[in-house]
Amino acid sequence: MRHLGHYISFGVNLVMFGFVCTFIAHQSKRRRNMPTHWLRYGPAYLAVVAALMIMADQTRHVLQDLGVWKSGPWPGSSQYVDDCDFKVASVPLFNCSSTADCGSFPCGHLGHVSVVNGSTCRSCDEGVGVCVESAESFSCLSAVGWACTGLTYAGFCVFFFASFWNANLVGKLRAIAAKWEALREG
Repeated sequence: MRHLGHYISFGVNLVMFGFVCTFIAHQSKRRRNMPTHWLRYGPAYLAVVAALMIMADQTRHVLQDLGVWKSGPWPGSSQYVDDCDFKVASVPLFNCSSTADCGSFPCGHLGHVSVVNGSTCRSCDEGVGVCVESAESFSCLSAVGWACTGLTYAGFCVFFFASFWNANLVGKLRAIAAKWEALREG
C-alpha cells in the first residue's frame, strides 16, 4: 500500500508542477520589454529547478519501490541508516529475541520488518528484548536522506521565490504603498 501512495504522490506532483511551470513560462510574455533573457525567463527557470529539487525525494521513493535503486550500501536509496542508535519502543510492546519476532514483511531497509505490508517498520532491540520502531527522524538520516530532505526544503524556498517574482509581488506592494502614501497626503 505504501508503494501505491508513492506512485500517486509522484504522479500528482509531476502533473501539478508541469502545469505550474508551463503557466509561469507562458507568463514570460508579459516581460517582453525586460532588457535581459534572465529577467524575462528567470521565474520559469527557477520554477523548473524548484520542481526538480522538490521531486528528488519522491523520485527516490519510486525508484526504490520499483527496485531500480536498491537500498543497500552506498550509494543506496535508503533514507535512514540501519544502525542508528536512536530507537523508539513500539506501542503496544512486543517481546522479541530476534527481528523475525517483530513481523514478517520486509521493509525498504535492512534488518527491519513490519507486521502488515506497508505499516511501521520495526526491528528487535535484543538488549532490551522488545520490538522498536525504525527511527525515522532527522538523527537517523543517511547521506541520501539528508540530500533529499535538503533538496525538498530548498526547492520549496526557490519555488516561492519564483512564484513571487512571476507575480511581480514586490512591484505590486510598492504600488500599494505609493497609493497609501497618496491617500494619507491627500
